[in-house]
Amino acid sequence: MEKIIRKSSIIWISVLIYLAATELIILFKEPKLFLSGQFIFNRAVILGIFIVSYFINGKIRPKLWTLVTVVGIYASLTLLYKETALLNTLFHPTIDSLLMDWDAYIFEFQPAIEFSKAFQHPVFSELLFFGYFSYYIMPLVILALLFRKHSEKLEAFGFVLITSFLIYYLIFILVPAVGPQFYFDYPENTIEAQGIFGYIIKLIQENGEVPTGAFPSSHVGIALIMLIWLGKHLKKYLKYFIPFVFLLILATVYIKAHYAVDIIAGILSAPIVYFISTRLHRKISSDYGYNN
Repeated sequence: MEKIIRKSSIIWISVLIYLAATELIILFKEPKLFLSGQFIFNRAVILGIFIVSYFINGKIRPKLWTLVTVVGIYASLTLLYKETALLNTLFHPTIDSLLMDWDAYIFEFQPAIEFSKAFQHPVFSELLFFGYFSYYIMPLVILALLFRKHSEKLEAFGFVLITSFLIYYLIFILVPAVGPQFYFDYPENTIEAQGIFGYIIKLIQENGEVPTGAFPSSHVGIALIMLIWLGKHLKKYLKYFIPFVFLLILATVYIKAHYAVDIIAGILSAPIVYFISTRLHRKISSDYGYNN
């Protein structure tokens, strides 16, 4: 087992821990989910990515192997994210009504409703949809930068990125919230797309979003974690990403993906999740002799 771990990417250890945690939840809460088509398919895809990564190790350039592994695991996160919608109902009902109450208490209105009503200009709308879209691109841009100029940091960044996602997924399972787009009634749960990025996000939401993952906002949390990592490792690039993260933070409420308190929780949780991810990376690197 140790030989397999040493030949594979350190990131797989983090993935294995997450899979073990979710499988324990299923075992004690709803064992029949082991037989569900979605669960079996998800595990088969992840196993396939691992097998490909394991057997091409040593057959292509190390930095290309690391990039392929990180991108493959990053792509598989969509499956694990959707899986949280199966598991987040096993503990207690959603807390959306509480989140709405918090928004009303803090702001004396519902930002997820009023923000898009107050700013309906097509240019502003498209700008925020673009900011939301940048969330999916920023990790790939950072990976491309690292691949070209700092390949020795590829696996370390990949570990922090993937582990941070998985920590948020565990939170989503234990703290179920679906967000305004699923909790509000029509038409308050939607906003019209007025440009190409609006239509792209609508397409992503239709095919990739499920009723889960509202609190805290992992969009905000992950984006800030990337900024923290850049600030510590590649500070010269930090200034280029800050504007996109700012737009993203506004967009999460504007397009009704999150309540305003989700954003606050995302901001507060980001340093904690970053700390856990980096400490886990340091610990596993030390135990298994990784140099990244």
